[in-house]
Amino acid sequence: MRRALGTVGGRALAGLLVLVVAYQVWIGITATTKVDDDVGRDRSQEGHFAIDVVLGFVPERFHMLQLQDHGRIGGRTDNVLHMHRVTDEDVDAIARKYWVEEIRAGETFSPFD
Repeated sequence: MRRALGTVGGRALAGLLVLVVAYQVWIGITATTKVDDDVGRDRSQEGHFAIDVVLGFVPERFHMLQLQDHGRIGGRTDNVLHMHRVTDEDVDAIARKYWVEEIRAGETFSPFD
C-alpha cells in the first residue's frame, strides 16, 4: 500500500477514490432532504402512488427517459414532471439524481393508472 501511494498514479487513484466516495455520501445526504413528508401516503392496493418531480429547469428528453425507469410520466407543467405508479424504491432512486430539486406528493392515485 505504501509503495502504491508513493507513485503519482497511486496518489491520483487514491484522490479519485476519495472524490467518488465523498460524492456518493453527498448524494445520499441530499436525497433525504428532497422528499416531502406527504410522498407515498395515498397508495393504490399494489402499493404504488403518484409524485411530482420538481426540476430547476424545463426537463428534456434525457430527463424523461431517466425517470421512466421509475414510474409512468403522466405529464409536465413547466419544470414539474407528474409521475404515477411509483414505489418507495423509485423515490429513493429519483432523489439521488443531482438534477432533481424536490419530490412532492402527486395528485390522488387513480385506479385506472
